[in-house]
Amino acid sequence: QRETLAFTKHQAAAAVKQWTEMYRLSGCLLLSTCNRTELWISGSAGVDAFSLICESKGVEPKQYRELEIHRQGEEAVEHLMLMTCGLKSRIRGEDQILSQVREALETARTCGCTDRVIEKVFQMAIAAGKKVKTKVRLQKAEPSAAGNAVLLLKEKLGELKDVPCLIIGNGQMGKLTANKLTAAGAHVTMTLRKKMHGNSPQESVIPAGCRMIQYEDRFKELESYKAVISATLSPHFTITADVVSDMRPEGIWIDMAVPRDIEPAAGKLPGVTLYDMDDLGGPERETGCSESVIEAEQILESYKKELERWFAFRRYAESIRKLAEKTAEDACKRIGKSLIEKEGANTQGAVCRAVEKLLFGLRDTLPEESWEDCFAALESSALRDTLKTGERKKR
Repeated sequence: QRETLAFTKHQAAAAVKQWTEMYRLSGCLLLSTCNRTELWISGSAGVDAFSLICESKGVEPKQYRELEIHRQGEEAVEHLMLMTCGLKSRIRGEDQILSQVREALETARTCGCTDRVIEKVFQMAIAAGKKVKTKVRLQKAEPSAAGNAVLLLKEKLGELKDVPCLIIGNGQMGKLTANKLTAAGAHVTMTLRKKMHGNSPQESVIPAGCRMIQYEDRFKELESYKAVISATLSPHFTITADVVSDMRPEGIWIDMAVPRDIEPAAGKLPGVTLYDMDDLGGPERETGCSESVIEAEQILESYKKELERWFAFRRYAESIRKLAEKTAEDACKRIGKSLIEKEGANTQGAVCRAVEKLLFGLRDTLPEESWEDCFAALESSALRDTLKTGERKKR
């Protein structure tokens, strides 16, 4: 089910662009990881987010409707913050999710699909996640799928010193796994893809101690590896049963991708034992302690309150815009006609921005119970024509 509704980075970028334009969304972000596909939307009256995901993947929404979870407002913010610091991952406190959330935001931003709400909510969640990572130890064991993959290999193969291992994929997950395997003394070979257009190898940081081969050569020595780990972002299988059936490979194979890299039928070959992401985490490997979770939630609570304050102040955004324009207009009149004729637009715009900065700063310096009275007084003052008569201007 997760495979069916999963998106590669390229697919996610194309989808958010299409949805934003087609439905005139204010903000749109798609997060797709090995354990979740989430569509985040702001300014979306009447849009069925789950149907958008299903239709984009070519399936009927009713076929998967029981999988839908819909959150909004405070519930959505709380979910995002818990998820970003790893409290909703199968491996509690795992490290990958923070970078995945950051990459999803960057993708949406590059596509021009973020607005102030999406930016603020995700930036705050990322900041909260980083704070939890640096302040709280959420679990005693290795908090990553890569670390658990190595633990699984040790359980099945014993010590990994001098054990030949093949890693298919030179992305972040592959590199993490390679570093942990080489640290355990294994002999690691990693595939390196060629550029999409051309024949030269792609620019890449090669983990220390690894031997590199071209991706196309991954089957040449397959029988010699005791462990094979595939961790790519490809929507296609990296290993299929029909290709390797005559090779008689033996060993532990771990598929760390969603959609899966290794065809499930390949795991039924004699001598091969296949594991996937669902075997690398869960309650049976949980070592976190409740005290750490409480500490993390207390950190998140402070960020949630800050975000609530930001949203509460947004109702004054239109008042701030009008006050800035009125102040700029008044300032330009005072500067003088000759200067206005020469630099009028630039001057007025600069004054507007300066006043907006000043007024938005009230959010952090003024108690919330004083906001209403403050803006009422400011609006009243702005409407006074002190330049000429001292009388109030008409609205």
